[in-house]
Amino acid sequence: MVRMWAEKEMRNLIRLETAGIPVPHPVILRNHVLVMEFVGTNGWPAPLLKDVKLNESKARELYLSAIKIIRDIYQKALLVHADLSEFNILFNDGEIKIIDVSQAVEHDHPSALEFLRKDCSNITDFFKKFGVPVMSVKALFNFVTDKSITDENIEHYLNTAEEIALQSQDIIEDTVDAEVFKKTFIPRVLDDVMNFEQDLSKVKSGEGKEVLYREVIGLSNDMRTGSTQPDCWRRCMIQKMLKKKHLILRMNVWTKTWR
Repeated sequence: MVRMWAEKEMRNLIRLETAGIPVPHPVILRNHVLVMEFVGTNGWPAPLLKDVKLNESKARELYLSAIKIIRDIYQKALLVHADLSEFNILFNDGEIKIIDVSQAVEHDHPSALEFLRKDCSNITDFFKKFGVPVMSVKALFNFVTDKSITDENIEHYLNTAEEIALQSQDIIEDTVDAEVFKKTFIPRVLDDVMNFEQDLSKVKSGEGKEVLYREVIGLSNDMRTGSTQPDCWRRCMIQKMLKKKHLILRMNVWTKTWR
């Protein structure tokens, strides 16, 4: 059993490193012994992220790095870590490295989305303690699985997501939504969907946020074609339009009052 886990760790490390994920370089595997590169400085091993004292600025930087890594693991390595938290992330030279990947599963594993949701929850809870304007667990999950996000638009997406996070003021509602999302079943493929017609009706009536699998299977907001624009952008654009409309109405009222 130990040898099997060592072999799986080796395979996953090679796969992650090939995809550009920051992990320790695997050197050699003999029987149940896996040798990796030393991660540290001057003979001192790099600390776990949980033991590092971070200010808000550095925590924000590492949060952005962490969520990009989660996405790259899913989108580029086609894996889910399945046990990601501050307990298996190393902090070295101001950057982070992912460790303990023997339990990582294929992105189409029957329980992959449940594991991914837990990874998102762990990272969100950790960085929230440092005052970082984190995305909700659901928003982070969508960021990781959304096929319309590319290397070209990812920074724009993250800036938009941060803007939405900073504007969110209803802490109680956000907490309730997060807990509901953590316990909601997420279909992995269309065969898992109980009633697609009913979900389509919800989207058309403006209740599409309840349909959790659109980003996972790459459907657009109308659920008919491939999505080409992240949903985060659409929501931000709507918010800005509503604010602009509200400002125009207030200006009109002020003008009439002044006259």
